[in-house]
Amino acid sequence: MGGGLGFAVHSLWFDRRLRTGNRRLFFCFVLCTLYFVLLTSCKSKKNLPAHPVVKCRLDYKSAKTLVSLLEKNQAVYSTLNGKIKASVEVDDKGTDFTVSLRMRKDSILWASISPALGIEVIRFVATKDTLKFIDRLHSNYFVGGYDTLSKMLNTEIDLDILQSLLVGNSVEFYMEDEKLRAGIDSCRYLLGTIRKRKLRKVIQKGKELKEPAQNIWLSDSVFKISRILFREFESNREFDARFQNFQYADMGEGQAKTVSIPFSIQFIVKANKTGSINLEYTRVSVNKPQTFPFSVPDGYTRIGKVKSNNQ
Repeated sequence: MGGGLGFAVHSLWFDRRLRTGNRRLFFCFVLCTLYFVLLTSCKSKKNLPAHPVVKCRLDYKSAKTLVSLLEKNQAVYSTLNGKIKASVEVDDKGTDFTVSLRMRKDSILWASISPALGIEVIRFVATKDTLKFIDRLHSNYFVGGYDTLSKMLNTEIDLDILQSLLVGNSVEFYMEDEKLRAGIDSCRYLLGTIRKRKLRKVIQKGKELKEPAQNIWLSDSVFKISRILFREFESNREFDARFQNFQYADMGEGQAKTVSIPFSIQFIVKANKTGSINLEYTRVSVNKPQTFPFSVPDGYTRIGKVKSNNQ
């Protein structure tokens, strides 16, 4: 493997304004989805074979160049509508379902989750300061601020992270030239800030890094994020996101197809249990008018606290 393997990044996805405690943002989408899907029944799943390691030679590019190319090739959209075939596995038990997804960039994320029969069991809405969901299976619902659900899940929540994970985008980098490093691994470019030898030295001595470690791999042709590996050494948690099969989304009338997103996405989280989410887009359109209906049926029980962050 190339000399860049193992580079670790401190807060590559974190905006400068975020608190240190927000390092757990990477686990929020996985934890939320696992919670929703585990409301339904599960069945045994077979383990998939590992992908073979591919080796090749690439021309070196500086970290500054890679960041520039990454930002240039982000998926830029105003609204998005998608249909997703999804599966979730937790400790070799899994379930399949479908997701109808709608988003307005930097504003709202709306999702309807249904099992194979096609009857909605979960409706979920996230805005900048509020989270809402309806659990039709148990006739209850939640409306509250991110702080409330963060306490329930023991993690931080952020709309930008949720939307970025679903289209393969990054969140703003820390632009610290003295820390940012570039490398090459398995025919992909790699961004990081802590050198491999330092990470290995700490692990071999049985010590823990105080800060989380992260690698970001970029494809060699379109400079999209193909993988993110994030570790928290103190809590022994790991989040692995893999993005494949980039395709152009359908556009609004008269617009050329220029928005490329990964049609295959996998999230793997390792904590007290090991869980994974596999997403396959069957269709995606962008920059078309969208609605985001949310109505709680009569007789449903409210769970959690009711305060939102701006109250």
